[in-house]
Amino acid sequence: MDVYVTGVGMVRVSRHFNLGLRDLAAQAAFQALEKSGAGSVDAVVAASTLSYRQAGQLDLAGHIAGALGLRGAITMAVEAGEASGLAAVAAGCSLIRSHQASRVLVVGVDKLSDYVSARVYRDLQRLYEAEVQALYDIGHAGVAGLLARLYMKRYGVDRETLSYWPAMDHAHAKENPYAMLRFAVDPKSVATAMTVADPLTLLDAFPLGDGAAALVLESGDSRGRGLAAVKLATSAAGYPALTMAPDPLKLEPVAMLASRLSEVAGVRPSEVDVVELGDSFTINGLLLAEALGLAEPGRAAARARDGAFTVGGDGPVVNASGGLKARGHPVGATGVYMVGEIALQLAGEFPGLQVEGARRGLAVAASGDGSSAHMVYLEGVM
Repeated sequence: MDVYVTGVGMVRVSRHFNLGLRDLAAQAAFQALEKSGAGSVDAVVAASTLSYRQAGQLDLAGHIAGALGLRGAITMAVEAGEASGLAAVAAGCSLIRSHQASRVLVVGVDKLSDYVSARVYRDLQRLYEAEVQALYDIGHAGVAGLLARLYMKRYGVDRETLSYWPAMDHAHAKENPYAMLRFAVDPKSVATAMTVADPLTLLDAFPLGDGAAALVLESGDSRGRGLAAVKLATSAAGYPALTMAPDPLKLEPVAMLASRLSEVAGVRPSEVDVVELGDSFTINGLLLAEALGLAEPGRAAARARDGAFTVGGDGPVVNASGGLKARGHPVGATGVYMVGEIALQLAGEFPGLQVEGARRGLAVAASGDGSSAHMVYLEGVM
């Protein structure tokens, strides 16, 4: 059974000091409900990653549903690290496909700016295995820096070439009204910015911001008014820790999802029109692209330098939103943004960089160092 995205709502990723979690969630939810024309829903699925630790809020889905006046709805809270939003979309689709609901509101929300950066990064350590690795780890950025250094050494990639990926993200984000960093950067600026974890600089890393995004998902009888159809929403487990992986530059769970997409939907990632990737750091975007087969190992940065992954370039347009680097990464909400952005692209309604004629889209994210990977594949319905 196909599941249709009939409404999308997004709040610009920013520092919303004057808004709480429920305020942000409500803004996105009311937009999505208005777009879909739905007066009510059968279920609410809420995605968040950091709110449980930072705001101390449990039963988030129940509180959001109550605040929206959706009493009586089925509620479900979902957490899957950096891929929480994609996992929530999969959960919403499962409720519909199992006939427990015909209309589901999926909301992703997180606030990172209410707390000092040191606390946010400490909490992000919990993306890694908590009993050992998170306690002794060198930090989210430190792991990315080591991966980038290994990548550069193994494949002979220089710092300037690495810089074209974040420059691409920023060029795309300029057009996106929901992006946090709506300005261009050139590769030289990326390479010479302040170092955060050698060789990565500040312009290789995602910004800390708040955000909320929402989707209305409906069953197959909504085909006539849907923005896009969710054809596949799936995930794959990886290794508990990066030190256990045979090759830290090979995201095996992502490669498994690429194979699953081909088997189930008959489509390879390289054949879709638009892709949103979870590139919290430059190296993450490169490794995801290569695991999906959008580039040969060690070639994703060079392909970005040569104009691939953008409008008019070779292959799918990647991160037309600006990606995590420039649209921003309100962790638990990010996957919902990604699916909403793709649905709008396929409907020809994305308010930023529109990929004309896009018919197929893919959202992919891996959490932390690849403990799990999640994928949502959509097709246009117009």
